[in-house]
Parts: sequence; C-alpha cells; structure tokens
Amino acid sequence: MDKKILQNYFYNILYQLLVVLAPMITVPYVTRTLGATMLGISDWTGSNVQWFVLFGIMGVSIYGNREIARVRDDQTKMSKTFFEIFTMQFLSMCASTLVYFLYLFTVQDSVRLYATIQTISLLSVALDITWFFYGVEDFKTASIRNMIIKILGIILIFAFVKKPSDLALFIVINAGSGVLGQLIMWTQLKQYVKWTPIHFKDVLKHFKPNLMLFIPQIATSVYTMLDVSMLGYLYADVSHVSFYNQAQRFIKMFLFFITSIGSVMLPRIANIHAKGQDEEVLRFLRTTLRMALYLAIPMIAGIISLIPYFIGWFLDDTYQIVTPLIIFTTPIILFISLSNVFGTQYLLPIGRTKEYTRSVILGALTNFCLNALLMPKFGAFGAITGSVIAELMVTLTQWLSIRGQLDLGFRVREVTKYVIASLVMMLPVHFIGEAMGPRFTTNLIQIAVGVIVYFGLLTLMKDDFHMNLIRKVLNHRKGEAAHE
Repeated sequence: MDKKILQNYFYNILYQLLVVLAPMITVPYVTRTLGATMLGISDWTGSNVQWFVLFGIMGVSIYGNREIARVRDDQTKMSKTFFEIFTMQFLSMCASTLVYFLYLFTVQDSVRLYATIQTISLLSVALDITWFFYGVEDFKTASIRNMIIKILGIILIFAFVKKPSDLALFIVINAGSGVLGQLIMWTQLKQYVKWTPIHFKDVLKHFKPNLMLFIPQIATSVYTMLDVSMLGYLYADVSHVSFYNQAQRFIKMFLFFITSIGSVMLPRIANIHAKGQDEEVLRFLRTTLRMALYLAIPMIAGIISLIPYFIGWFLDDTYQIVTPLIIFTTPIILFISLSNVFGTQYLLPIGRTKEYTRSVILGALTNFCLNALLMPKFGAFGAITGSVIAELMVTLTQWLSIRGQLDLGFRVREVTKYVIASLVMMLPVHFIGEAMGPRFTTNLIQIAVGVIVYFGLLTLMKDDFHMNLIRKVLNHRKGEAAHE
C-alpha cells in the first residue's frame, strides 16, 4: 500500500475508534442523568428517524464516493458530478422529511416534541457531503472534522445535560452537532469544486444507479434488524435479545479495524479502474486480501482466548452467557473481512452492483430462514448461527462471482503461518487469564503479550507480508528523522 492509502486508513481508524469509545464515555453518565425512561424515548425516536434517513439518502454514501473517485482527475467533470449527486440527495431527503412530518401526526403526544426535534438529523443528512471527501481520498479532512464534532458533542452533554427534563437538549446536541459538522465541511469544499450549472435531467440520471446500491443497503439493514425483532418474538426468554446484542456489539467493535480498509480502498480502486489500470487494481486487491487475513485470523484467536476474562468483570453474572455467544460469533470476522475485499473493494468500485446485491439478498434470505428454524429452540444461539451462516453465504457468493476472473494470489502456505502464529499466541493469553483472573489489567497484559507473540513468530517465520510492513514502518521513521 502506498503512503496515501495508509494515511487514509489511519485517519479512518482513528475516527472509528472514537465512535466506539464515545458511548463508553457518555452512556454511564446519561443513563444516570436522564434515566431509563427518557433515554428510551431518545433511543426510540432516534431509531425511527433513521428509517427516513435510510430511504432518503438511499445509496449515496457509496454511489457518490465511487462516482467522484472516477472523475476526480478532471475538476470540471468532478464539479458537475458533485452538484448533480448532491441535488439528487437533497431533493430525496426533502421528500423523506415531508413524509416524516406526516408520520409525526401518528406519534403519541407524550413523545411528539422529541420526535419533532429529531428532524434536525434529517437536515444533517441532507447536507452531508462526506462521500465527496472520501471520493477524492481526503479522509483526513472528513475524519478530523468528525472527531472534533464528536468530542464537542460529548463536552456539551456533560456541561448542559443535568436532569431528565433535559432530554430535548440532549437530542438537540446530538442532532445539531451533525449539522454544524456539515456546515464546516461545506466551507472546505471550495478548494476542490467550482460552481457549475446543471440540468434536472442530469440529476435524474443518477437516480437509478443510486437506487441499485440502495437495494443491498436496505437488505443488509433489514436482516440485521430482523435478528432482534424475530428473537424477541420467537423465543420465550426476552433477555436473549440483550445477550445477542451484547455479543454482536463486541464483535463489531473489532471489525472496524478491517472494514475501514474497504472504505479507504473503494475510491482508489474506482479511480484506477476508470483509467483502465486493471493490473494496478489486482495488485491492490492482493495486498488488501493479505491484510484482511493477517488481521482477522489472530483477532479470532485472541478473542476466543481473552473473552472469558473480559466478560467476567465487564458484565454481571446474568450476562456470562455472552462469553460462548461471542466465541460462536467470531467466524463472522473472517467472513466479513473477505466479503469486504470481494464486495466493497472490487464489485462495488467497478460497478458490478448486481452481483453484490445478489449476494446480500441471499444472505438476508438465509438469515431469515435459519432464524425461523433455530430461534424458537435455541434463542440467541440460534440467532448467532443464522448470522454466521448468512455472512458465509454472502462471502461465498461474492467469491464465486469473481474467482474465474481474478488471481488474488491466495496461497495456503502463507495463511498457514497466520494460523500457526495465532494458535501459539492463544496459549500464553489463556494462561495469563487463568493466573490473574478476570480484570481490566489482565486484559491489557493479555493483549500486549498476544501482539508480541504473534508478530514475533511471523518475524521468525519471515512472512513476506509482515516483513514488508516492518520495512515500511522503519523507512518511514528514518524519513521523519532525516527531516528533523
């Protein structure tokens, strides 16, 4: 990977890490300050408005990113494309907002005020042009802006939200900070685009391909939300819904280290594919596939050996069932890592939306059928099984779509090194947990030892991908030292 991609990956990871950590900072405070009832109102109204966001924005986050990446070397074309796509986005969000206002008449009087305030979120999304900065591969601008707004929001919550009656202010801070962030981003846009007149027919031409990207997004959203809805309906013990959510949140907390690669690579591959540089596309895909395996395999091994000594202190005794649920969920890390390469980094950037959509719909259908079959008897374990097999189906379907056209350089010998190093790593991580017991310091030591053992073994085995990363890090530091 070149320096620009690594830099973009770093900034994207930094922001995603803050997204993960922010609730850990604010949730303990707001649960005590607002109370369960008021916080429930906030969550419920916020969740409902997200449906209108989903149907209003459709597939713009991916479509806009990809289309800007294709034309970014020509400022005139890029400016015209930007205003066309943004106009489509804004008009679509206006229509969704009008429908939301009609929906407000059906809401109970006790929560209508809070549901109305959530309208600010619709304005924030209508103005959102993060996709443009991703398309020109300026992840630094978008990520730093997002981090500043996120931190500002946290500060405002601690400063002004003091009692349950402050719920309206709490919603304003959360939704309003998004609008502020978009306004800041618009001031940074002028360095990239210039005003270009557009015609309505040119706006309309983007609707169909954007809608095609919306179909897999809605399929993914439906089948991830279906798990919770079906579990609460099909299994007698409703607490399994909470157990399932905790397991999924923990796994997805680690996944962003890998899925962020797809966010960074999508605009780059769209750009070089538009130039006809197919060999360069293949080179990038081979690198990111190795990166995905390099990270996913030890991540699975590390979670399996560490998780009993994390859940033991992080959650109370009633949640100890989450430990086996998380262990059963870990294969998702590998499957999503691979589908991120096959789908997000290849099928979507080059415009093969139909194959991508087919894989996601197949995953949704698989998940629904297995949920109906397994949930009534196995509860959260049935839900986990359905999710894991659904993600496997998505990955296999995408691989079958590309296997005869791309040689991704997959070598069993190379992957075996990652498996061996990961299995060996599990031993000291497990024994440290047994010796020290469940506590925060135990987990810190387990992570440190696990990283040292895994990287140390790959260094001894002289894995070419690992050694190349080390050389790049060392050369980068030497370069920085030379400039000082």
